[in-house]
Amino acid sequence: MTNLDEIHGLIDAITGRGAHSAAAQPRCVPVSGALGVVRETALVWRALQLERQCPFTARLLRRLGCFESVLIDYFAVTAAWPDFEELSRDFLHSLRFDDNALIRAVSQFELAALQAKAGRGEVFEILWDRDPDAVLSALQNNGALPAPATAGGYRVRMDPRSWSVTRQ
Repeated sequence: MTNLDEIHGLIDAITGRGAHSAAAQPRCVPVSGALGVVRETALVWRALQLERQCPFTARLLRRLGCFESVLIDYFAVTAAWPDFEELSRDFLHSLRFDDNALIRAVSQFELAALQAKAGRGEVFEILWDRDPDAVLSALQNNGALPAPATAGGYRVRMDPRSWSVTRQ
């Protein structure tokens, strides 16, 4: 086994991904619980970076009590990006089919904002089941999240220069 194979084996062991056959296990991985500490430290570090890059989505996931489980699920199948902006965009993109409509809306809104900030010319339309201004204000100020609208919803259209909200 080459050093490169050992490095990939170590990365797989730390992230919990990849084939973990006895031949693929790097010799330098300790048998004790130290690997668990390394895994947890890596997760905490990536969580802090995502909280910095995706503050609204992170706050919402924390409020709903699923931030850690969503991150664990995401990183179990996704390689860590060397660039935190790319990691953030990929993480937000991964939430586009979440079962929770509010998680979908907030994450896609934040993705659209990151794309605009990066100078990408994409146009986004995001459907919200409640007033997006009230949601973002509640997340920013630690207020109560508004209830879903009783009739219709909201459509947010975002492009690199502006955004607009229309009631449906």
